Amino acid sequence: MAEPAVPVVDIAAFLADPSSDAAASVAAAWDAAFREYGIVYLTGHGVPDAATSELASSATTFFSQSEEAKMALCLHQGYGKGGFVPVGVEAVARSRPEGAGSAPDAVENIVFSHAGDPALESVMPSEPPTLQPSVAAYWAAMRALLGQLMQLSAKALGLPGAYFDAAFERPKCNLRLAHYPPMPADADARAPGVLRYGAHTDYTGFTILRPDPEIIGLEAQAADGVWISVPPRPGALIVNAGDLLQVWTNDRWRSAPHRVVNPPPGSAPRPRLSLVFFTGPADDTVVEPLPNCHGPEVPKKYEPVSAREHLLRKLGRSNTDVLKDLKLK
Repeated sequence: MAEPAVPVVDIAAFLADPSSDAAASVAAAWDAAFREYGIVYLTGHGVPDAATSELASSATTFFSQSEEAKMALCLHQGYGKGGFVPVGVEAVARSRPEGAGSAPDAVENIVFSHAGDPALESVMPSEPPTLQPSVAAYWAAMRALLGQLMQLSAKALGLPGAYFDAAFERPKCNLRLAHYPPMPADADARAPGVLRYGAHTDYTGFTILRPDPEIIGLEAQAADGVWISVPPRPGALIVNAGDLLQVWTNDRWRSAPHRVVNPPPGSAPRPRLSLVFFTGPADDTVVEPLPNCHGPEVPKKYEPVSAREHLLRKLGRSNTDVLKDLKLK
């Protein structure tokens, strides 16, 4: 039996005219994809190729620096707080009860939380000098796309187009540049139990991913529990729904578990780079099932929760005890 394929949703018709019949078809495809898979390939998004290629190039240069240079940008606060996060701090699988005790992930990150307003950004490396403008340009493109995706989502859920505007007027966003160092070709030389990124669900709203265009590894878990490969697709971004979208839709949409698996033994040791834009509503947004996602035959499955409370709880589980040691140095 052929492995199920993650659906492709082309949103160009929606962006051209959200009120058109073609846009309604896009919204229906968006709804169907998140009901069944919780993850889609996004095409027709209008994000300039230059924005992604320039940021990827700058990020590659940044991660090629010495560990000492990168650690100078470590705020010792753990992933989600901005700055450089070395290998061994994050164990994202621990954010789920079934992942308690999982090994730390084989990834290093630099995280930006306020790239749209450099005066608020906690860390902005001076090297390479191309990083700051490329981060700013990519952030602007992602913020514009987020607004369009929330309008599309409102239409897909049968809501007014501006339904999510208030919650996303000041969204909680992070841009994470994720670098997975090369792994030894010999499986026996690899740390036991370590994945590049453990199985988890994302915490809040949509995650917009530009995967490494050459190195596979991303997998998503289908509703039947089967893990399916999500290889890079030319010109496509990958979008998955986070936990708060599942709460908002009362399980109509899936927050799909996903992971980054290790390269097969014998593979040439190569690094992997992803550009990950996490999105969510403003911290003070109270999220509960939407009125049209519950009723007499479909009861509410979730209690109201603030976006901030939910995010802090998940982040607290995924930062390892290594963080405590870092804070002492």
